[in-house]
Amino acid sequence: MLFLYLVIASIMLLLGAGIALIFQQKQFEFRLIFGFTTGAVCGFVLMLMVDLLTEVGYLTILVLWGGFLLIWILEILTYHVRQHYGNQEKAQKRKTWGVNITLIGLSIHSITDGFNLSIAAKEHEVGIVLALGILLHRLPAAIVITAVLLRDYGITQSVLRLTPLIIAPFIGAFMGERLLQGIFKELTEYSIAFAAGTLLHVVMDGLRGGHGVLAEKVGIATKIAFIVGLILTALALYFFPEFRHEHVH
Repeated sequence: MLFLYLVIASIMLLLGAGIALIFQQKQFEFRLIFGFTTGAVCGFVLMLMVDLLTEVGYLTILVLWGGFLLIWILEILTYHVRQHYGNQEKAQKRKTWGVNITLIGLSIHSITDGFNLSIAAKEHEVGIVLALGILLHRLPAAIVITAVLLRDYGITQSVLRLTPLIIAPFIGAFMGERLLQGIFKELTEYSIAFAAGTLLHVVMDGLRGGHGVLAEKVGIATKIAFIVGLILTALALYFFPEFRHEHVH
């Protein structure tokens, strides 16, 4: 199951890159995708939060916020490093540094995706929900970074620079497999909470319109797409009980 998740993670990245290539700078289409995927991921995260809270306890919510803070700190550090080099270098070098640092940050994030997928593979029920959230959120991330790359580089260079984002989840999954065989083996529920926290940052970032090159006030179309994504996810979790977590092992 883990290998299947990793393959789908790569496909989602390539799909996002393809969408960015086809639509280029058509911001409206991008925002519809961002709104819908953010709403869907929000539904998955809310489901996980409710189950973890009722089945395990309040401590899982604290762990969940730990996952949120990890990605938030990573984003802040990436932003400040970009600003540091941006203040010291000329315009062209500033662009290069900005893109490269963003790629490094996304690669680290992709490692956490792989780690989280290894956690999801350990659970048959709640793991599917976690995996869906992780895999789905890779789509808008791929669109954003590809749009930036295509703006500054050609297609070939852009594809080459996306390679680390394809490899990184496999590295994270390998690390996760090793760790989950050790001390974390008995802490699966808390690992799931931490993974859900990393997805929560994606939701919060989407709600405030923080989509990199598309960062601005969230428009009405994006809000509608968000609501549609949230409702459809809620309906899917309700009518397909196999996606719902019935018990925590």
